[in-house]
Amino acid sequence: MKLIHIADPHLGYRAYNRITPGGLNAREADVFTAFRGALDKAAELEPDLVLIAGDLFHTVRPSNLIVNYSYRQFAAFRKKCSAPIVIIGGNHDTPRSADTGCILDLLDNLPDVYVVHGEYQQVKLDSLDTSVFCLCHRALPQLSSLKIEPDPESKYNILMAHGTVQGIARHAYDLYEINRSQVINDEWDYIAFGHYHVFEQLAPNAFYAGSLEYTSNNIWMETKHDKGFIEYNAEERRVVAFHKVKTREVVDLRPIDAQGASADQINRMIQQRVESIPGGHVNKIVRLVVENIPRSVQADLDFGMIRGIRSEALHFELQLRPPGKESAVGQSSYRPGAPKPLEDEWQEFAEAYNIPGGVDRDRFLALGREYIMKQAQIGE
Repeated sequence: MKLIHIADPHLGYRAYNRITPGGLNAREADVFTAFRGALDKAAELEPDLVLIAGDLFHTVRPSNLIVNYSYRQFAAFRKKCSAPIVIIGGNHDTPRSADTGCILDLLDNLPDVYVVHGEYQQVKLDSLDTSVFCLCHRALPQLSSLKIEPDPESKYNILMAHGTVQGIARHAYDLYEINRSQVINDEWDYIAFGHYHVFEQLAPNAFYAGSLEYTSNNIWMETKHDKGFIEYNAEERRVVAFHKVKTREVVDLRPIDAQGASADQINRMIQQRVESIPGGHVNKIVRLVVENIPRSVQADLDFGMIRGIRSEALHFELQLRPPGKESAVGQSSYRPGAPKPLEDEWQEFAEAYNIPGGVDRDRFLALGREYIMKQAQIGE
């Protein structure tokens, strides 16, 4: 049996306040394109089953445009491919209250589309002699009391879950961690995880597919990882391929150490770093960190040049870090399985936040960091 494992499309994700000619947020349009590309490719592969492991939508209440778009994409896929689709709710698209209603239920009206966003549930697909056990995000608080095991009456047994598995880097908002021993074992023909945005193998039969676009709070940690989905052969228990999807190019430039450098020297280094990007920086998402730069030197930088780069790139993130701040460039500042420091959480949030026009992002970041440090001093 051939199955497709897609995770974390995040339809409706927005960032950077750039608008397409059609009036969409540019990143929202990028996410649409990646999702459409994934479904088109999946249909060409003629799978027996399609799994979507949570966070189909970026918000609990997506716009009418997003709902209409997603419905049409699934309807178009159904015309090209008859494979059943099983979708579980993630932390982004599941309401906190069970009686609120969930937008995912709309897709349940399409033929052979099965949606689970509440309790742990078995979806039995008789035509495939397959059971898909759905551990959606809302079911995680009951995880310790659940009996998670395959159905001996089904030829194929698949577990699909949305959450942070023990050993995977946690965020401060990840309240529940999935114990590996409870969900990962050889009895399952396949285990499909969602929530972590990078392709990751946890066991020979267990994988995170990663997201379809760069939509996490810290996209810079993902720049070395391709985006796409998994094609898996359940009978042979092997990954056939990881199919890449086309995404907006994200570039995390080599940082600059500004210690002892003048403003003119730093300006030249900034320009050289940007000019080193293969194919140029236009319409790309770019970050450049300048470390050990005193505030007195920051004031003399060529902000006209910086604004010019920002106007041509989809997004240019220039982080100016004063002396004394520990470098975290190119590596995570937290241990796998442990919550991130509040300062790192703020950094990730502020980098992705839609800044109002006229507000300087670097200043916004700096003010937030200063406030966090002051609060920490008060706490001491």
